[in-house]
Amino acid sequence: DNYAAESLHWSGGLTLLETANHVREFSSFESAPVKERKGVFIVSNPALRSTERTLKDIISNSSLEYCIVITWCQPNVLSTWKYPVKDFNTDDKSGLEWLEDTLLEWMGNRNYTAEVFYYPVFACSPCRETFYTPAYTPLYPLLSPDLTKCTAYWKVFHQGQPIPSSEHSHWEIYPEELKSSIRQLVANLHSIFGSLRVKEDIWSVGPYAKCVGDELANWLPARNRRKTAQGSVSLILVDRTLDAAGTVLGFEDSLISRILDTHRKLEGHSFDVQVDLSSLLGISSPENFVPSSLANPGCRDEEDETEELRTLFFSPEKETVSALHASLSKGSPKKSEQGMKKVLTVQGLLNDLKEYEMDLDAVMGNLASISRTQAVINASNSQDIVRRKRLQSLATQFGPHLNHSSEGVLEQITDLVLSRTDSRLSLQDILQLLVYVYSVTHTEEKFREEEEERLKSVLGEAILQEGKEGNLDPVLLTLARSQGKEEMNELVALNMVNYIWSRLEGLLSYRSSLHRYSSLLDVDGNYYGFLQQLLEDIYHKDRIEIPDLYYHSGGFGAILRSGLGWLGGSANKEHPRQNPKVIVFVLGGVTPLEVKQLQVVLEGSESRLVVAGTSLLTPTDSLNLLVNNNPLLNDL
Repeated sequence: DNYAAESLHWSGGLTLLETANHVREFSSFESAPVKERKGVFIVSNPALRSTERTLKDIISNSSLEYCIVITWCQPNVLSTWKYPVKDFNTDDKSGLEWLEDTLLEWMGNRNYTAEVFYYPVFACSPCRETFYTPAYTPLYPLLSPDLTKCTAYWKVFHQGQPIPSSEHSHWEIYPEELKSSIRQLVANLHSIFGSLRVKEDIWSVGPYAKCVGDELANWLPARNRRKTAQGSVSLILVDRTLDAAGTVLGFEDSLISRILDTHRKLEGHSFDVQVDLSSLLGISSPENFVPSSLANPGCRDEEDETEELRTLFFSPEKETVSALHASLSKGSPKKSEQGMKKVLTVQGLLNDLKEYEMDLDAVMGNLASISRTQAVINASNSQDIVRRKRLQSLATQFGPHLNHSSEGVLEQITDLVLSRTDSRLSLQDILQLLVYVYSVTHTEEKFREEEEERLKSVLGEAILQEGKEGNLDPVLLTLARSQGKEEMNELVALNMVNYIWSRLEGLLSYRSSLHRYSSLLDVDGNYYGFLQQLLEDIYHKDRIEIPDLYYHSGGFGAILRSGLGWLGGSANKEHPRQNPKVIVFVLGGVTPLEVKQLQVVLEGSESRLVVAGTSLLTPTDSLNLLVNNNPLLNDL
């Protein structure tokens, strides 16, 4: 499936499957060639209805006698997916038995062979400082309207029973599909730490992260593994909704972020992008030409290709351009004097690429550098960069106002909606500004009701107008279609605005339970991200206590080891810096810019930091997760 393909894409690509006779997309419209008798399926979760249906279609339309399913749905999780009454902590193979029996049934002969293997190939790591998990992109912290839905669903399935207390956790009211997805992530993280032979000390910030941390801390296989682990690592789980502002606007330059913003994604992928090299090779029909991408194609030394990709994440533009120039000059088929020159501008790289024109062998021999160079050139020439800087400038103007009072800020945004044509702003741009404003604002601040109502009215009229004209941005168009109406009308526009506001209000109140981090603005009104504040506190020279970091003790034994502090004695306080390696895992995704910025916090420290998440986000990704995602996962 697409998730498996993306994971393999970042781990070697099709070379990992070079012994296969054929490689096919996981689709109901595919089947094995008539003469083939053995098939291997690599899927994230075979118990999902859609996955099960596709498996059945492919096998039924083929003549297979031997089926292997490779999945990263751990056996216990597979059993609870299929049979929710099963105990997640009990070693249970009933899910595997169900799947093997079902495969034999679909093949039409129980004397055939069916095997299921658990391989946790769920993570993608573009560079050693980060990884992301595309299969878990839909896992997004629940806002207050989502919890209201959870309660309503719980009442339907538990009629007459009292609603579980949510004072310490909302876990009990989560739908079973969401619980199973979280458990699948927990099992995969357990497998990672098991393969590294390390014990994870778990902290969390935010109610959703706490639920995930509790599951990992208390799961019996994970507890048993930690008893014999040889090393240790600090795992900090963080809710993305504590700071959505940093995902919709970036206030520092990042070359990789610019590339992601200005290129279409590879089909079926959540991070890598399409890089069109058709003009370089003189292809007259680019629509029939397979695009290149940013991942290592394996044409040169793997370490060289990986280090070059790192420069896109962490190095200044001049250093990146210089590194690309050196690589292109080294592999140039013409070896002209241009290769001896020191090129420090993006446009200068065009001359390097000209030496590869119409030479397929030379392009394939240095495909990584050529693709990344073309992506850098495209990003530098895109008008999207101008629009992004305009949004950053507007957000910066709001900051000082929000530091003193929110009054008047929504009026300014209303004016931007009315003058969006002259200001060359789209409604998606306005939505990005709204998410920024509602996310950075102090948790005790309230916007004036009359300002909100006027903005909602003006925004609704704008959505209605652009919807009727067929000019809605992709994010808003997806939201409009989710309303179940064929045509845009006043009711659809009103429902869209009300839904957007319910999400914004959920963001505004999400940090209200924290002791610190009530605002995401510094004293001058500049954006001061939650993750940066948190990491600066963790790596404070005085090793200060952080009251909002919840430590998952992992049971009574951990309390005993901590010195019986709960009895009033002097306990040794657990702190993330007690371990040499720290993993910050953001549920809801992290941006490439945050991956870069947070490494700076460690300068001067011997600690090693990995900043990871369920996805690597662009602003559009973040908006879609906020307004077009179903975080309850009850449509699976």
